[in-house]
Amino acid sequence: MSGATVMRSVATVGLAMVLLFATGCGSAGSRLAAVPPCSLLTAAEVSAAAGSDFVQGHEFPSEADHEVLGCTYQSPKGWATVWTATWAKHTDAEVPMALVWPDDPRCDGQLEHADTVRYRAYVCTTGANIQDMYVLKDKNYLFITIGAGAPPDAARHLGELATTRLP
Repeated sequence: MSGATVMRSVATVGLAMVLLFATGCGSAGSRLAAVPPCSLLTAAEVSAAAGSDFVQGHEFPSEADHEVLGCTYQSPKGWATVWTATWAKHTDAEVPMALVWPDDPRCDGQLEHADTVRYRAYVCTTGANIQDMYVLKDKNYLFITIGAGAPPDAARHLGELATTRLP
């Protein structure tokens, strides 16, 4: 698989996450204010996990409602991004994240369950070493992606750390 194909796959998943978060899954008024994504990780934590010097993340908003959806950290080796969302209502049968990670999530590489007793999660590592972690903790949704030649399990480590800071 080419690097361009991998990047398109990651971009597609990222876009799906942003659109999902921005639309609230069609439930007008059901979305609560999300945890500010840049508050979940520091540049030092991202740097330590990725093995490269990252600068503090910069927030980016949804174009639709100007609510902050994500936070991107940069380094000479690449990037790491954190997306967050929160919904007022959700049931196990109606989890918006199921649109992005169903029972058998699509992953063009190695997929692992990363559940704990406190949250549901998946980690995906592509052949190009782009690492993603998807987390559902109560009504909080978190997506972390890193593509900076990071060592194995960097996204998992960052996801676990960020999840401790979710309500």
